[in-house]
Amino acid sequence: MDTTLNPEPSWRVALRPLVTPRGWTQLTHHLLGLPLGIAYFVWIVTGLSLGAGLAITLLGIPILTLVLANVRPLLMAERGLSNALLGTRLPPLAIAPRGDGWFGRLKAYWTDSLTWRGIGYLLVRFPVGMLTFTVAVSLYSAALWGLGAPVLAPLDAMDLGFWEPDTVLEGLALVPVGAALLVAAGWISEGMAAMSRALIRATVR
Repeated sequence: MDTTLNPEPSWRVALRPLVTPRGWTQLTHHLLGLPLGIAYFVWIVTGLSLGAGLAITLLGIPILTLVLANVRPLLMAERGLSNALLGTRLPPLAIAPRGDGWFGRLKAYWTDSLTWRGIGYLLVRFPVGMLTFTVAVSLYSAALWGLGAPVLAPLDAMDLGFWEPDTVLEGLALVPVGAALLVAAGWISEGMAAMSRALIRATVR
């Protein structure tokens, strides 16, 4: 029996992030990082600041507890997003820490290590999301700009600083550059996805 393995063609390996569904779901995760990161940051910082400011009154502690109680549900949503878009296999997470009685459950929010790690993760999600969003949009936009140069150049001269292609022929010279940028963007996206997977795994471990 012939057991020779047919290696994957090198061109397909190079294009893997662009020709597989996982590559595009990872890109979706990068693009969602900024709006989700902003939402998490605003909620956590506003809630903690308001609760801390009112801590001397009867309102501060309930507000702080409410913020802490929201951390695990948000982490559950992040785990689901990571499993769906990044290909992780993170197990389900309990929606609340364990505690005996209503007072014990309230106290558990304050002493639960996962909740405090989760706050750190949700806050870090903002700068990381800004990074992944900015890099992804910049690289893919530049790549598509280069690939579309034969059409764009005749419509409006493309100012590159040292050269202004304004014909179809001159635009064709930018197509290889756009193609190379597209491949590079795919692999940079892979690297950012690996970073995001490592971050959430470290948080919910």
